[in-house]
Parts: sequence; C-alpha cells; structure tokens
Amino acid sequence: MNDHQDNVSRNKGSSVGSGLFSLRTFIVSLVIALIVPLLLAGVLKEEMGTNFLVYFGFVLVSVYVGAMVSQASSTGFDSESEEDEDDDREQGTVKWFNSSKGFGFLTMENGDDVFVHYRAIRGRGRRFLVEGQLVRFYVTEGEKGKQAENVSIIRG
Repeated sequence: MNDHQDNVSRNKGSSVGSGLFSLRTFIVSLVIALIVPLLLAGVLKEEMGTNFLVYFGFVLVSVYVGAMVSQASSTGFDSESEEDEDDDREQGTVKWFNSSKGFGFLTMENGDDVFVHYRAIRGRGRRFLVEGQLVRFYVTEGEKGKQAENVSIIRG
C-alpha cells in the first residue's frame, strides 16, 4: 500500500473522535441521571424548611453542569468550522505528503511549492494531509526556503 492509500484509509476512520466525545457526554449524563434521584430523595424526605436551600443549590449546580456540557459540545463544532473561515492565508493544494516521515509539499495558487511539516497542521491527534486536498496556510521563510505554517484543510 503506498503512502497516499495509507492516508486515505486512515482518513475514513476520522469520525471516531466525534463518537468519542458523544460517549463522554453520554457517560456524564448517565452519572448525573443516577445521582439526581438519590439526592432528591434525600432532600425531599424531610420538610422543605432549611433543605430548600440545598434543593435550590442542587438544581442550580445541575443546570450549570448541563450548560457546561452543552457548551463544550458546541465549542467542539465551532473549532471545526473555524478551519473553514475565510482569512488572509494563502490557498493551495497538497502536492504530496509522507505521513510516516511527517512532511511534504503544498502547491500555492501561483504554482510555487512550499514545504510543510506535520507540526504546522492544525488539529489534534495524528495530523496528515492527502494528495490533492485544498488547504489554507501562511508562508514563512525557513532555513531552506518557503515553508507553510498554520495549515488547515478546506472542507468542501
């Protein structure tokens, strides 16, 4: 299997990260769902006198946790769409990228080639590019010539 096919086959499983986040959200929801009835039963056993403040505090904390979980999930989506924003970076295509060595070249719109290292690619986990992908990047002058920084894939 050549490097390009290797990258394409890895790219097919890239939705696993979003599934993992959904699993984490599910586990947090499950824990809250298991704890809430126990706490409510303890609070409501007695009269609502002084325990009303405890009950109110519990509801407040539950709402806060729910808001934090939903905010975290919407933040995850925002960070993905951030890569699609139009900005002042150059646009080009991936000429080639060797994922085992962690570098390759991009071709700018004017035809010039630019070196790219895997550390310059935005994202988490294993970062790689696939030949022909559209990308945005800044061009800087490195020790051996032009190199790409802050590289993101243009979704489309």
